[in-house]
Amino acid sequence: MLPSWFQLLTESEVFNALFFVLPAFLSNTTPMLFGGGLPMDFRKNWFDGRRILGNNKTWRGFAAGFISGFLFGIFISWWFTNIVFKNMADPPFIVPLTNGFLQSFGAVTGDAVGSFIKRRLNIPPGGSLIIMDQIGFIIFGLAFARMDTAFPWTYWVIMIPLSLVLHFAANAVGYTMGWKDVWW
Repeated sequence: MLPSWFQLLTESEVFNALFFVLPAFLSNTTPMLFGGGLPMDFRKNWFDGRRILGNNKTWRGFAAGFISGFLFGIFISWWFTNIVFKNMADPPFIVPLTNGFLQSFGAVTGDAVGSFIKRRLNIPPGGSLIIMDQIGFIIFGLAFARMDTAFPWTYWVIMIPLSLVLHFAANAVGYTMGWKDVWW
């Protein structure tokens, strides 16, 4: 039997939305810790003469982000099935094992797309493109997950603004800890 506070927490739409998208958040954060190495664009330029993605988007970071989110997604699938929806005869949606795969792949892809757009706008690696930097990964993560999981539309409404706040807060912590060169 779960404690009443825990039962209340798992019935919260905001908690469930946040917990559901943790694979995307983890995929977006992990490259900062485990990235480095060969750039994904192999140091090549696009037709406009600018780098395709830049030195900050590396294969090791992409793989670390994808793998961490995917593995955590397996836990999320178990969590929703065995904790959140356990006593429901007809759960509102199913969280398949592929959800973590799709969310994490979407998140790291969204981050790479953001870098591509920033290079086209002549924003240097590490430079800021407000909004895209904060919610690009979550939009791509949710969009990719939507291919396989019919999660509530309210998760979009909850997570997009919450991602703005959480992204700024996480980056401020990363900057304070010396993991990031800029606070955004």
